[in-house]
Amino acid sequence: MKKIYFTLSLLTATVLFSQTSIIYSENFGIPATAPISLAAYTNYENSSPVTYTGTADIRNTSPSTGYAGASGDGCVFVAGVAAPSRFIIIEGINTQNFTNLALSFGHYKTTNAATNELTVEVSPDGTNWSPLTYTRASGSSTWALINPAGAIPSATNLRVRFTNTTAAAGFRIDDVKLTGTATNLAVQSSSKQNFDIFPTLVSEGIIHITSSKNSMKSVKIFDMSSKLMMSIQTQKEVNVSSLEKGNYIINIEEDGVSTSKKIIIK
Repeated sequence: MKKIYFTLSLLTATVLFSQTSIIYSENFGIPATAPISLAAYTNYENSSPVTYTGTADIRNTSPSTGYAGASGDGCVFVAGVAAPSRFIIIEGINTQNFTNLALSFGHYKTTNAATNELTVEVSPDGTNWSPLTYTRASGSSTWALINPAGAIPSATNLRVRFTNTTAAAGFRIDDVKLTGTATNLAVQSSSKQNFDIFPTLVSEGIIHITSSKNSMKSVKIFDMSSKLMMSIQTQKEVNVSSLEKGNYIINIEEDGVSTSKKIIIK
């Protein structure tokens, strides 16, 4: 089954509870029909303000596999064609409160000759684009996890563009993830004081969540590899009885304030 990822606008703690956060993550869902254009596709894991445009398309063939976090099922196919090149632009990612930004994605190529002809660029405004660099390992028809190097800007609307610059090979991408270090530590510290989460050692399948407002909350639960296992809207409690025993991270957001905590399901 497709492992679901989700956009986090403020804070998602990592295993070590550092300030590194998953800002954006997309696995392109499960296509009901394929191929399908980016504009017609509706099963993205992220919705507005994030958008997907371009001449690439969504496929369900050659699903991602072979690297940690590979989610399978839907992926983006960036075909090798004569000019104009095929591409996908992801925009609407808010990175303004983060530093040390890093991008990763699953990468598939169809021929041995192909390496890094799939270019990766970032832009804070949609006009000025900066390339990221990477080296693709040899071997055709295989997936690999790519961690490109280069500066990624902090912006209210970051764009990421993938472009196939060769007609000799096709490429696929999946599991696009952007992480960074949250800079507003005062807000993070304050937000943690607004929530009471109990129990954190869960033996009866229910986690209670209270806050000063007690309004509707967005709750996401991740396993220890940052895969989203549950995403719900709730006011006071979460039923986690469907999850296997183990360690998880629970992220709670209410009215723009969020916090994260480790939980253990027995």
